[in-house]
Amino acid sequence: MTETVESFFGWIKERHNIYLSRAAGNPPPWTEDPILANYKFTNPFRENDRVTVWMRQNWTNLQDTRPHEEILFNTCMFRMIGTSEFAEEHGWVSNWEPEYTKCLIEKRIAQKLRTFTGAYIITNQGLKMPKSQVVVDYFLTPIWNDRKDLVTVMKACNTLQNSHEFLGKYKGWGGGGFMAYEVVTDLNYTPVLPEPLDRYSWANAGPGAVRGLNRIHDRKLTKGLNQKQANDEMRQLLVVANQYLEGSCVPVDDVDMRTIEHSLCEWDKYERVRLKQGEPRSLFRVHEAVNKTPVLGTVNQGIPPVSEYEDRL
Repeated sequence: MTETVESFFGWIKERHNIYLSRAAGNPPPWTEDPILANYKFTNPFRENDRVTVWMRQNWTNLQDTRPHEEILFNTCMFRMIGTSEFAEEHGWVSNWEPEYTKCLIEKRIAQKLRTFTGAYIITNQGLKMPKSQVVVDYFLTPIWNDRKDLVTVMKACNTLQNSHEFLGKYKGWGGGGFMAYEVVTDLNYTPVLPEPLDRYSWANAGPGAVRGLNRIHDRKLTKGLNQKQANDEMRQLLVVANQYLEGSCVPVDDVDMRTIEHSLCEWDKYERVRLKQGEPRSLFRVHEAVNKTPVLGTVNQGIPPVSEYEDRL
């Protein structure tokens, strides 16, 4: 187990070093690791991914003074569509006009403009109608109608887990809980949930994180874990993070349960390549950096990304 734990934290260190090197404006190659050099892996810290950085800089952040129910709804809309290009054209919602949102989605799709993210799949959940109608009428409208109640519940419980469970009751946000998890993680960086009680004790373990935990514990990769066991094991990794990351460039204070959960998923992808068990769906393509400003600091200082290939997959 020690060897796999070292490998896991080694992935975090090397992937973050790549990010820092790119942010500093250094030319490629940014790593000698052939797997990390040739395949697409996202940052250990979600806050450093391109779309999330855009969101913090242009959409909402900890200094946002707008009504909390607006922040909640706009966060949901942003993640349900998933692209900064759409958000920039659509604009922030104070008084929502669903027909405008539907028409804009349809117009952009017709013009072959980037609209829905390719980083994750928004299904129609069995509804036989255009995606624009499903997303607006069935996934977003109930959130808009209940936005004040949702914020009241979230702020009363002040936990990511309970907020995730409550949001997950709405159509389009439940199931495995991926979309609800995206939103409550974002809300952690807004005035809605700036200091949740469980940031360092809970995360929603997705299938990739579960496979990562199975690798750590030398179990069959197909073994299912309930959320309690998965969280117990992720907390064990968080407890020893400082031991394995000490002396590295990784900002250890910013390593939370979300970092562990997400990194387990990405490390599982890395191990699949290394062990010839499969390959990630995306190759890494070195394109001209779109932002070479050498601004370095901690995750919470919002280090700018440097390439369009920083989207989270």
